[in-house]
Amino acid sequence: MKKSRILSLALTLALVFTTVFAGTESIFAESSNAKLQALGSTVTALEDATGSAGSYDNPIVAKNINTTGDAEIYRISYSSSASNEAAVKIPKAGVFLFNIQVNDYTTVYLYDSPDPSADPVASQNLTSTNQTVYFTAKKAGVYYLAFTTSNASAIESTFNAYYVPASDATLNAVSKTDKPFHFASSLSSTKYYRYKVKTTKTGYLTIDFSYLDESSTYTVRISNSKKKVISSATKVNYNKKFVTYAGLTKGTYYVEVKTADPIYGIRINAKYPTENSGSTKSKAKSILKGNTKNGIITATQSSSSGDWYKIKLNGNQPTTISVDTWAGSTGGIRVEFYRSSASKPFASYDFPGRDGGDITLSTTINGFKQSWLAKGTYYIKVKKYGNGNGYYKLQWK
Repeated sequence: MKKSRILSLALTLALVFTTVFAGTESIFAESSNAKLQALGSTVTALEDATGSAGSYDNPIVAKNINTTGDAEIYRISYSSSASNEAAVKIPKAGVFLFNIQVNDYTTVYLYDSPDPSADPVASQNLTSTNQTVYFTAKKAGVYYLAFTTSNASAIESTFNAYYVPASDATLNAVSKTDKPFHFASSLSSTKYYRYKVKTTKTGYLTIDFSYLDESSTYTVRISNSKKKVISSATKVNYNKKFVTYAGLTKGTYYVEVKTADPIYGIRINAKYPTENSGSTKSKAKSILKGNTKNGIITATQSSSSGDWYKIKLNGNQPTTISVDTWAGSTGGIRVEFYRSSASKPFASYDFPGRDGGDITLSTTINGFKQSWLAKGTYYIKVKKYGNGNGYYKLQWK
């Protein structure tokens, strides 16, 4: 249904120079980013109207949510006989995000044309006092945010305007667990968006998502500097705690993400643990009892290659190897155990994703499994299975 709109723009929009956010629930309740929370019930320092902000000639410019500082807050009045609107500009295609405080039941509409007979491109009913709403904008430009109510008396609401860009980005992969999320929008649920990262040496990436709800799913894959996929796509969801990993050598890479979520946050950290392993069985590095070894299985190494270690038992004894893995892609990290003269493993264990556990090795004598290993030297090979890659720890307990 088409809807008439007031074009005189007697908006009485006002800037609010003190921003107050309350800890209210919103569609981004899982995020720690205050910009994604609705406005608080207390708004202070209202000033006189500027007279031009939000007009067709001087639209409000939505603020990139990934930049520092908070968006300005505006006040708008409207009633059942006089709806009101503000022109808002989005500099890039993406998603408008509005934190809105309403004093009574309100419906907000988004238009892409000033034509009073145009149909809205989106709308949303606001029933709570503080609410965060978002509208998709598939192209940059000026849009028109209209407020309507069934209340005959004039009511006032306040709002601010952010935008979440849909463009690809360059993210610094740094070793900081408190690095802020980079927020992005997915205008297409079938397109991969790329995040360019650089690693300074062999290490692993932690790829962490801030999600809308527990049903969110992110498909992640890794490509090299030529944008050739080197690590197959894996699903990252609630079951994986919205985190995945990638083992990489020094170089430039792209973390590629596909999701149906209109807005999501991504954070990429790099770590470079010291590793000391052998490239073949004959070059295996010794693990002493009680010691821990770290290693990286990279996305580009072959499935037959691996990291080699050895343990030496001076007598028959119980033997437990503790394993922790931080693996990504389809598959995971495999740990194989060899006797000194054998070419095939006598035991093998697979660890998908963020996994781990204690492996108690045994010896079989006359068909009976013994809870110890016989005296001798044993070899451990750590490798990928499937297309898995990432970081691991081994400890001889």
